[in-house]
Amino acid sequence: MVIAAGVLALGWAPPTASAAAPHAARNPVRLSARFDRDAVLGGATALDVDLRLDPVRLPSAQLVGVRFEYPASLGLISSGLGLAVCRRPASDFAQVLLSATGLAGCPVNSVMGYGMARAIIRLNSGQAIPEYATVTLLSGPIEHGHLDLVVFVDGQRPFGAKLAFAGQVLGAPPPFGGALSVTMPQIPRIQQLATVSLVELRVVIGSHAIRYRERRRGRVVTYRPSGIELPAACPRRGFPFRAQVTFADGTRRDARSTTACPSAVAPPGAGR
Repeated sequence: MVIAAGVLALGWAPPTASAAAPHAARNPVRLSARFDRDAVLGGATALDVDLRLDPVRLPSAQLVGVRFEYPASLGLISSGLGLAVCRRPASDFAQVLLSATGLAGCPVNSVMGYGMARAIIRLNSGQAIPEYATVTLLSGPIEHGHLDLVVFVDGQRPFGAKLAFAGQVLGAPPPFGGALSVTMPQIPRIQQLATVSLVELRVVIGSHAIRYRERRRGRVVTYRPSGIELPAACPRRGFPFRAQVTFADGTRRDARSTTACPSAVAPPGAGR
C-alpha cells in the first residue's frame, strides 16, 4: 500500500512514441490548456489543463510541487465553482495516504475540477509497474487572503490508494495573474522501496461532469455550475499559461502554452 501511495502521488505512464517527437526532445515538460469548443468571450467555460513530462530526461528525484499559472483576466475565483468549503485536518496532508472513500466527507459543492493521472512505480528490483488514478480538485477555506485547495488522487488499478495534497490559489507575475500551486510531500519509506516518475496529470477545471446541489422552493435540485469566466476582450497574443514542476533535489522545470482566443462575444448572461 505504501508503494501504491507513492505511485498515485505523481501519476505517470511509460513514454510513448510521441515522447520522442522533436518538441519533446527540446523540453521534457509539455503543457496544453484548452477552453470548451464553443467557448465565447464574456461567457463561462471549462479549462482543460494537460501536463506531460518525460521521466527519462528529468531528475529521478520525487516530484514535490506543481504550479500552474494563468492570466489575471480569467475569472477563476469569481466563477460559479467552489461554493462550499472542503476542510481537511493537517494530519491528512502529513500522512498523504487516506482510508476514506469518495469525497472523504467534503461537500459536493466544493468540487472545482475532475481529471486523471498516470503513474509508474520503479521498484528497486528494476520492475516498472504503471498505475492509473482519478483526480478531484476541491476548494478549501480562505487563509491569509488566499483560497486553499484540496487535491484528492484516487488510485484505480492495479494497486489503488487514496491520497490528499494541499494547494493554494496564489498571485503570479505578468503576463500571468494567478496560480494554482500544489505541494506533494514525500511519502515515508517510499525512497527505500521504489521511485516514482510523473508523465501526465490532467485536470478539467469547471468540468461538465460537475454537479452541485441547492435548495429551491423547499426542494433540493441538482445543477451544473458555471465555469471559469472569460473576459469580454482577448489578450493581444492569446491566453498565456505556464506550468512549473519542482523535484525533491531542488531541480525545477517549466513549460509554457498559449491558448487562442474565442472569436465571438457572449450575449448578456451567457454561460452563467
